Amino acid sequence: MVFKGLLVVVSGFLFIFASGIPMRLIARFRPDYKRDGIYWGVIIWIFAFFLSTFLLIFFRMVISGSVNVSSTSSAWPFLLGTLFTTLLVQVGLFIYLRNKKKKNEDLVESGMAVGFGVGFVIAQILTGVILITTGAVIAFQSMGITLPSGIIQEEMLEKVVSSNLFELIPALLSFILYRVAVLAICSAQGYLIAKSIEGKKSNFWLALIGYTSFVWINLLVQKLLSEPNLNQISLGLTSPLTSVASAVYYLGVFILVYRWLSGELLSANKKGSKARS
Repeated sequence: MVFKGLLVVVSGFLFIFASGIPMRLIARFRPDYKRDGIYWGVIIWIFAFFLSTFLLIFFRMVISGSVNVSSTSSAWPFLLGTLFTTLLVQVGLFIYLRNKKKKNEDLVESGMAVGFGVGFVIAQILTGVILITTGAVIAFQSMGITLPSGIIQEEMLEKVVSSNLFELIPALLSFILYRVAVLAICSAQGYLIAKSIEGKKSNFWLALIGYTSFVWINLLVQKLLSEPNLNQISLGLTSPLTSVASAVYYLGVFILVYRWLSGELLSANKKGSKARS
């Protein structure tokens, strides 16, 4: 049991710091991107999320004629909500980057930075803190050390304790790979919006399709596997098959996005070098 607790703790730390993997790999091609864009990405996502949530609840109340807006088993509210939130996020990114253009700043560098900020808050760091806390409680309790009540939900604690390593490891791995994949795809999203401002307008819609497809395909995979808790991996609840499928999917998305984006940045760097020579 101590090993299980320590495994969850280590996974929590890996989840928190996993964002550095895509950021370091991608930043090799544009190492001088401004870090203030990351903070603006966080602000833009938070604003878009709360605005879209309010508007979606309002429209559902108008359509249903009731204040009862409790979620149903249908995936459509989530799918449409993802599309609407992503559109609002991209409008915010577009406005931010257009202002950067007026200041004659590098749009690609700013686009990647603000994209990192959006991805950083989507794969929220709180998940890592919860994992660390849960693992610590399990490890201490297995050694006979009682921690104050209220640190973590008892229901979640019991589910993790009752899970075997065959169920736990794939779920923890999918958590970490999800964070890596989201940071990569959001940086690509910022890059595409930056390129749309530079001239090719269709890149804005390509970014919208790219991120929503990432979420929708993940939901479809879990739906096909008859997973009751759609679009989330829950320790002690998600089946090992779903966890493995999600982990493979996130890893595949990261590899594809990274190879495409690194190729785009390398090509741009070569063109810039030729123009200066």
